[in-house]
Amino acid sequence: MWSALVALSVPILALSIDINGVVVLLSDLGPDLGVSATTAGSIVTVASIAYAAPLLAVGRLAGRWGPRPLLLAGVAGFWVASAICAFATTFPIMLAGRALQGVASAFAMTTSLMAVDAMFDDRRRPVAIGLWGAIGGVGGAAAPIVASIIGATLGWRWFFGVNLILLSIALVALAILVPALPRDSSRSIPIKRLAALVVGITLIVAGIQQASQAGWLSAGTVLPVVAGVLALGAAWLMRRPDDPVIPTSVTSSLNFRLGTTEATLSNWGSGVVMVLVPLALQQERGLSVLATGVVFLAFSATFAIGGALSGWIVNRIGGPSALALPTVVFVVGMLVLMVAGASGPMWLISTGLAVAGIGNGVLYSASTSVALADMDPSDSGEATATLGMLRVIGLALAVAVSTSMVTSLDAAGSSTGLRLALLVAAVITAAGLPMAFHARRESASASTKSR
Repeated sequence: MWSALVALSVPILALSIDINGVVVLLSDLGPDLGVSATTAGSIVTVASIAYAAPLLAVGRLAGRWGPRPLLLAGVAGFWVASAICAFATTFPIMLAGRALQGVASAFAMTTSLMAVDAMFDDRRRPVAIGLWGAIGGVGGAAAPIVASIIGATLGWRWFFGVNLILLSIALVALAILVPALPRDSSRSIPIKRLAALVVGITLIVAGIQQASQAGWLSAGTVLPVVAGVLALGAAWLMRRPDDPVIPTSVTSSLNFRLGTTEATLSNWGSGVVMVLVPLALQQERGLSVLATGVVFLAFSATFAIGGALSGWIVNRIGGPSALALPTVVFVVGMLVLMVAGASGPMWLISTGLAVAGIGNGVLYSASTSVALADMDPSDSGEATATLGMLRVIGLALAVAVSTSMVTSLDAAGSSTGLRLALLVAAVITAAGLPMAFHARRESASASTKSR
């Protein structure tokens, strides 16, 4: 069973390497494909939109057919997409490959987490989810350095070749080790509603991501968001009380609401630390990409450690406390980074990154464990998909809002915008604490009554 967990963790490892590493290669990749490095940055946006858009549809399909076939299809699709990216001769081909990577990763990530949830009992599940997330954290930690080395020695195309090796091994291992898992063949597939949801999520995420460059009131931001809201409204009008897209057994769970709330709010902080701090270290402090990657190991390595510890922490002190404690730690880390700015003492920046990393690592995996704690296997597809979608939206909002702050407030050598972005991120992340403390009191009260 634990060997199956390793195989199930490979998709998140490959995705983490891809997401965190490709940004390092844009200055080489773009000119080779006939575009600027700035234009090449759209491959990051395309992949994230393509990942977010089908999540709810994937959750429903996985509930109907079971996670295993969709998991294998997702891993195979990611392999094909990585090959397209590796051998792309034009930028449109690269964009197509990145879009397919996004869709395939939605299938692979959602169903691999479903499989982990289904294969482990209540006691071992938090540990398994923590290790699943920690392996992804290792990929995130290593990706910038690996990408820099591969790009400098072999060229950017070989970076996508890493995925081909990892996913070939994973596909064989998953086919052998992961059994057929629970499914509900009677569950309907509401094609029109799911299509409206896909369109709505695509447009909203695309509009949000345009905001930092085009402005919040620009047509490029407002029109997609408004159209996306209308599409979601159409999906709501097509709803059927006896067949909701997200089952009421999911939305009525206090654990699910607590876990998804903490995951969404903390992903705001994740976006600011993981995207804006490295950029500030390069642009304001003048660090190279490789040097930034080394410094940022203080965050990404401790994130992986936190994920590995999260299962033990959840089992030891309970879900609500295992969310409240790392939230406080993550907030403290962001406040230390706020004091340091991009030009402060490197020891203070490293300390802030390490504290934020350990808190965020525990929080990421613990929020997943809590959200899925009392899910029926037949509902886990919609639950994991909703959790993933909310995380993407939280991250997209964080990056768009915070980038706007930095752009409008930071002059050369100033960290005013970064500091404000970190303060806002700390406040938003801390906003989940009252709910966690309330759930902790409810849990303690229920435990007392049961005695």
